[in-house]
Amino acid sequence: MSQRTFQFELPQQASEQQRALVELAELIDTLRGSVEQLAEAHVALAERVDASEAPVGWAPAGHCWRDLDADAARELWAWLIAWTRWLVERYGLAQDLGACWPAHPALVEELTALSVAWHHAYSGKADPDAPLRWHEALHRARHRWQGWDTTRCRHGHHTPRSGDTVWSQPCPDDAERAVTDDIDARRREAPAGPQGGTT
Repeated sequence: MSQRTFQFELPQQASEQQRALVELAELIDTLRGSVEQLAEAHVALAERVDASEAPVGWAPAGHCWRDLDADAARELWAWLIAWTRWLVERYGLAQDLGACWPAHPALVEELTALSVAWHHAYSGKADPDAPLRWHEALHRARHRWQGWDTTRCRHGHHTPRSGDTVWSQPCPDDAERAVTDDIDARRREAPAGPQGGTT
C-alpha cells in the first residue's frame, strides 16, 4: 500500500468549515489507501485461484493426431512419451504396454486420450469423482491394448510375452523411428505457404 499523500496543517485560527474539510480529506486519503490494499489482496487471491485451477502439468491444446503439422506433432510426441513413461512406471504397466508403443497407431491414440483425460481429471475444474472415472477408463484401456498389440512387443522387439517388468533405456529404435517417420511425413504433406513454409 502506498503512503498517505494528504498532509496539511491547519492554522490555529481555522474555521469550523476548514477543519471539516481537512477531516474529510484525511478520511478520503485513508479510504484510498484501504482500496489500494484491497485491490492488491484481490490480485493475490486471483493468482492463487488460477494456480489451484490449473491442470497438473501441461496438456497440449491440439491433440488430434490427424490434424497436426510437423511442429505440433513433435511437441505432442515429446509430451506424450514423457507422460506414458510416467504412467508405466507409476502403475507398473510394462507387462501390458510395450516400450515401442509409438509404432502402434491405435496405442498412440489411446494413450493420447488417456493423458488428456488424466490432466483434466486432476485439474481444479474437474468433478470430485473425475480421478475415479479416469482409473476406470485406464482399466478398460488395458484390455484394449492386448487386442491392438498383437505382436506383443517388449523392449522394442516383437517377441512372445515374457516376464519382463521394465522398459529398456532409452526408447527402443523402433519407437524412435516411428516418431521420426510420423514427423517427417507430416512435414512432406504440409502445404507450402507464401514463403515456402507451412501455413
